[in-house]
Amino acid sequence: MCGILGLFAADRQSLNIDDAEVLAMRETMQRRGPDEAGLISINGSTIFAHRRLSIRDPAHGQQPWSSGDQRYTLTYNGELYNVDELHALTAENFEQPLSTRCDTELLMRTLITQGAEGIPHLQGMFAFGFYDAQEHRLILARDRFGIKPLYYSVINDVLVFASSITAIQKHPDFESRPNRRALIHYLMTLRTHFGQETMIEGIKQVPAGCLLRFDESGISIKRYWDYPKINEDLTESETESRLIERFSEAVEKRIVSDVPVGMMLSGGVDSSLLGTYVKETLGEDFTAECGVGQTAEAEEESQFARQAAEFLSCKFDLVTVDEKSYRAGWQELLAQTGQPLATPSDVIIYRLAQSLQQKVGVVLGGEGADELLCGYTPIHGIGRDYDELQRLIETEEEDPEALEYFLQQIESFYGTSQEATLAEMYFALATVFPPPAIEVLIPDSTSDLQRIHKYYQKQLKVKKNLSHAGLQAMTKLLHQENLQSLLSRLDQATMAASLEARVPYTDHQLVEAIWSTPLEHRFKIDDEKFEYEQLSIQLERDEILESKSILRSLARRRLPEELANRRKASFPTPVHEWMQKEWGTWVHNTLTQSDFLKQQFDPKQLLELIENPQRAGMLLWPLLNLALWGEQFSG
Repeated sequence: MCGILGLFAADRQSLNIDDAEVLAMRETMQRRGPDEAGLISINGSTIFAHRRLSIRDPAHGQQPWSSGDQRYTLTYNGELYNVDELHALTAENFEQPLSTRCDTELLMRTLITQGAEGIPHLQGMFAFGFYDAQEHRLILARDRFGIKPLYYSVINDVLVFASSITAIQKHPDFESRPNRRALIHYLMTLRTHFGQETMIEGIKQVPAGCLLRFDESGISIKRYWDYPKINEDLTESETESRLIERFSEAVEKRIVSDVPVGMMLSGGVDSSLLGTYVKETLGEDFTAECGVGQTAEAEEESQFARQAAEFLSCKFDLVTVDEKSYRAGWQELLAQTGQPLATPSDVIIYRLAQSLQQKVGVVLGGEGADELLCGYTPIHGIGRDYDELQRLIETEEEDPEALEYFLQQIESFYGTSQEATLAEMYFALATVFPPPAIEVLIPDSTSDLQRIHKYYQKQLKVKKNLSHAGLQAMTKLLHQENLQSLLSRLDQATMAASLEARVPYTDHQLVEAIWSTPLEHRFKIDDEKFEYEQLSIQLERDEILESKSILRSLARRRLPEELANRRKASFPTPVHEWMQKEWGTWVHNTLTQSDFLKQQFDPKQLLELIENPQRAGMLLWPLLNLALWGEQFSG
């Protein structure tokens, strides 16, 4: 893909930055766009820059792109899949034919003719800056689910935007400081964003599905896309038909490329099913790879990927990452992204991307299936358990014993009472460091925790008049928050390897088609087996509840049974084992000698956690990330 950069002074003041400094900012994104680079300075108060990874029409499409009359300038990162539709939408407004096969030219024409109203017409992944010199207005826009990153900061009244945090940090007048509230949120969720906030104070992200306008009147942000309402009348058969039609179309769109296309294949049901459509669409052998950490157990897990590859008859390789290669890749990602890692598999995906980049220019991934189709039973189950508790409370007079029994399970599993909100149940089960632990570890964290709690209370507000209201709220939260975290991980890992990643399960027409279907077709309880009230996690163990039901139903017709019914899995990563063995001394020294951690945490409480690695387990993972990431703030 590409790296974009821009500086814009709405009051037409001088930017007070020279070309060499702008180039230094742009070159932090060299891996995002190793093929070409460009820079345009406009009116002394606007600069656009670009780094390009050529995928479509490599000989043309250099950026930043200016209109013939020089009124409009565009810097763009992404891939649009409906170029024919956009051409039809704009053709009558231009006498000259298109000069390239690049979607950049069509995006420019769409924005010139339609303005911001043209953004909902875009199908694909994108982040761009669009400048109108006549109106002296900047528009930033980001795709519906945040596949492509777009960060911004206001520095001395100048808006600076870029594809990476590190590019903005390179601005000579920007002072990097950790964002304490985002740091606390990271410890709780392993997500490096909190709403618009990032881990760096003063750097925000344009929200997914939104556009930002900046002119003399200031900054305004507007949402151009939202989730459709659910149609409870749709049958399971109709839901499955929607999935088949839209998913097939989503894959077909993402196969179009002037460079070879491959895929990441974990052997899970999402990627294996995706592989059947890739095979069907390409009609030829394609490249697929799986990545694992180098241990016997992890390599044994790769048997499912091998089985899927054999079934698909694709060219398959297993990328094995040893602990030394893992640690080196960890440091490389920290330097490239300017953020701590979210999960241990981040480095595996990065090494996998580096291997694939030697063979293909585009790779398909299975991100988005679990969030759309309710694939996280423990987390989606929080919403279902909340709904069931509310139903039993409302019908207590009819069956008080059922309420009492279910409430005992709630209190035992979640540690919450019947008065607990959905957000409180979520915090009780789904956080790495729960709020009480944060208050012990981090002095004066109460106000930040309250802000975080308020945010999730709003995000998980249950609309009482909706069917499966708790499950709906939880599904939306995961599709907005967790998916964006996974997409950020994928983008960072693949872009650090100069590889374009595409994600068919995030096709917005697919999302709209499935989102509007009843949740019981995705998170399905077998009524014939259901006898008495139990928590979702137990219902799944007893094979009464099936997550991603509609997808698994399709998979059973296209895949071997063992793959179609396989439980959720990612790329096996033995980080916990390495932390306990090979890395033991390094982990201990890094944590105890980190000045950054000593500044952020209560030293006594921190040391107690560090000195008990067996008890702390993977709680040391985010702390270790923060210690390594925090080195940039020392001195």
